[in-house]
Amino acid sequence: MKATEKNDKYNNRDNERRFNIKNLVVRNAFFRKAVVHIYDYRCAFCRLKVTNSLTQNIVDGSHIKPLAKFFDSRIDNGISFCKNHHWAFDHGLFSIDDDYKIIISSDLQEESPYARPMIAFNDEMILLPSYEKYFPRIEAIQWHRKNVFRS
Repeated sequence: MKATEKNDKYNNRDNERRFNIKNLVVRNAFFRKAVVHIYDYRCAFCRLKVTNSLTQNIVDGSHIKPLAKFFDSRIDNGISFCKNHHWAFDHGLFSIDDDYKIIISSDLQEESPYARPMIAFNDEMILLPSYEKYFPRIEAIQWHRKNVFRS
């Protein structure tokens, strides 16, 4: 193989990789906005809603099964969480049961002198979208409980 052919082959791979990454970023941005919208810009855990405009709010569309591992941007693999509860969910400090009720980790240690502590939400239902087809997928929630949640 000639050097120029070899360089062309590597350049094509790099271009494909860049296209796939760019495509993933666009799909991920759409996913996050769509998830937040179907939850009415509220945190599914604490119901917090703070918006400055339709483009600025305090909640994230978060993946139940991580995008980096599963490349799953279907809406039912998402839940809308405020920044605190998104972080806590990703770190296994709480999960959700098959009836969409919050389960708090026994590993949680918190002090919330001016806010309702997370433990107080134990066994409460999360906020769900208006349409059942957008409810968090039970299989994804079960994966989170098994692989991320610190029971």
